[in-house]
Amino acid sequence: MDDAHRRSKADKSLLSRTASAGSAMTAAPPLWMISLVPALGLFASSVHMPSIPAMAVDFGVGPQPVQFTVSVYLAAMALFALLVGPLSDRFGRRRAGLVLLFVFALGSIGALLASHVEMMLLARLVQGIGASGGVVLSRSMVRDAFDGRAAAKASAQVAMAVSIAPMFGPVVGGYVHELFGWRANFLIVAVLAFGLWALAVLRFGETLPAEKRYVGSAFSMMTNYFALMRMRRFMAYSLPVICGSVGLFTFQTEGPVLLIRHMHVQPADYGMFAAMPAVGFLMGTFASARLALHVNEARLIEAGCLLFIASGLLVTMTALELAPSPWLVAVPMLLFGAGNGLVTPSATMGGLSAAPLLVGSAAALISCLRMGAGSLGSVLITALPSGSAVPLGAILLASGVAALLSWQRLRRRKG
Repeated sequence: MDDAHRRSKADKSLLSRTASAGSAMTAAPPLWMISLVPALGLFASSVHMPSIPAMAVDFGVGPQPVQFTVSVYLAAMALFALLVGPLSDRFGRRRAGLVLLFVFALGSIGALLASHVEMMLLARLVQGIGASGGVVLSRSMVRDAFDGRAAAKASAQVAMAVSIAPMFGPVVGGYVHELFGWRANFLIVAVLAFGLWALAVLRFGETLPAEKRYVGSAFSMMTNYFALMRMRRFMAYSLPVICGSVGLFTFQTEGPVLLIRHMHVQPADYGMFAAMPAVGFLMGTFASARLALHVNEARLIEAGCLLFIASGLLVTMTALELAPSPWLVAVPMLLFGAGNGLVTPSATMGGLSAAPLLVGSAAALISCLRMGAGSLGSVLITALPSGSAVPLGAILLASGVAALLSWQRLRRRKG
């Protein structure tokens, strides 16, 4: 830990010396473009959700292999996010952003043309790699190009785009599927990806000039991740966010099969139910912003964890006692989303403040752990029996209990 901090301090002192020669803030790309980069990746993660049962029929497989397209996408985003942060610090945001957008567009074309499920899985892997830099690069570019209140406003706009994109993905995907079939959803993503890439070539200015770039070795930057994971305070704040991600992506994976295949919800109507976690998230973040000045952050995080637990209990109990109903799944997911809205702002800022010399690495690691945990939840729900909401409720409940216990136990320890 001490070695990692000494290396980081040395690198930062070098950066501060070189920055004095050219400290003027660089011209940022348009804020709407910075916001669209992560939003498009999250939109692509959910737009095909209503089509999973139909895709399984076309590929001649069960729903489980198609559900793995979610897991593969999230896993690729998680792993490559760890590389994007350090590489963009070393070689610049523009170069990394343009390469990743082009890779994302190629993956979207591959998904559009996929003739069997193995090809679809490969295409989603490429898509996920391309989408990996969205959240990391957008945060970095805001930090590079804005200051003070402008930075706070820019960060809020990016966060809004990121939270809204998963809400509209299933809604748009359901109607497009009904009108044109499932491949049209990947066509839309491909067109948007190539269009955004072309605009980025013209207007994606570099926000990190050469004299301000990280000059240490890439290996020393990667070792910061291990240092962060050994910090109890960082993990205390990060684990509730990670557990919340498990529940959200578990629902995203299981929802289409459970609601469309077993509860006979039409694909065009599925988006209304799938949007509940995102609606709840917006409600939770609004409440968090209002309460932050008057309520201790620990209370907000604990309240969010309790909403996770309540959501899991409701889904499980209603599935065991009542007739299957999509509303009995969707309404508890509204509560789970609200819990995430209470947990995420306070816990993310707490995690970043736990290591003030490693803020960039901490942001990339939190993104990686969130997506990686979501991928594991996606794999787990796919392996469990389908046809009932009980497995979903059990995972939601376990996520909530794990979030609350990890928060209460780790935050009381030093380190």
